[in-house]
Amino acid sequence: MSHRQDNKAQKKSKLSDHYRLVVIDDDTLRELRSTRFSLSRLLTGIVLAILLIMGLTYCLIAFTPFRYLVPGYAEITNNAIYIELSEKIEGLEKDINAQRTYTEGFKSLLNPSDTRIENLSTESRNGNIISNINANKGMISKGVSLEHYYFCTPLKGEISKEFDPEKTHYGIDIVAPKDTPIQNILDGVVINSDWSDKTGHTISVQHSSNLISIFKHNSVLLKKTGERVKKCEAIAIIGNTGELSSGPHVHFELWKDGVPTNPENYLSFN
Repeated sequence: MSHRQDNKAQKKSKLSDHYRLVVIDDDTLRELRSTRFSLSRLLTGIVLAILLIMGLTYCLIAFTPFRYLVPGYAEITNNAIYIELSEKIEGLEKDINAQRTYTEGFKSLLNPSDTRIENLSTESRNGNIISNINANKGMISKGVSLEHYYFCTPLKGEISKEFDPEKTHYGIDIVAPKDTPIQNILDGVVINSDWSDKTGHTISVQHSSNLISIFKHNSVLLKKTGERVKKCEAIAIIGNTGELSSGPHVHFELWKDGVPTNPENYLSFN
């Protein structure tokens, strides 16, 4: 027991003992500077210095622009990756909203009365469309005839199947050589450019005065949904895609105010 007490006393004595640090000129052995200290004060000074450095470092990172150099510490809204992702998300939201607008516009044009088509029988559905055709035949909004529009012919070819709404064929089939480009009939906006199992690669363009042109069974679509297209600009390539296609051709539909119109009444394909 006394041996342990002696060790503790010696340790306390070493901590309280005073030492002197002397700086001597190596050539003249003259004392240049000296400092008197104890181990307890030295340790206390070291601890205080460490705490001071830690405090200054914290203040430097927390309250100065240096915090932006620390990975994961800077404000998330100022992070370059966060900003880039936010811009991409914002762009995607705009694209989705634009797509929704085009889709709703397309639906309203094809079905202006907002009739739930899935609840109608085939005969009733066809009868409604045919009655609308008879009521609006050859007319555009406010009584302006389609003849007043100078359309760009989408392509030259042979008509293999004519317009026949009574048999639910709301357009015409045009046969033309392979890789023939399909041109836009008037300035407009692409409201649909996608794939369908039945109609293959299909592209639809909304023009002024509630006029829509639709091209089905293409091999390639040259424009995307939301793009603005000029008159006579190539928008697709003729093809043979989709379950309802039996050979290379394009199915062309022309709709006005939700009513299909015979394209041969206003365009020449020879």
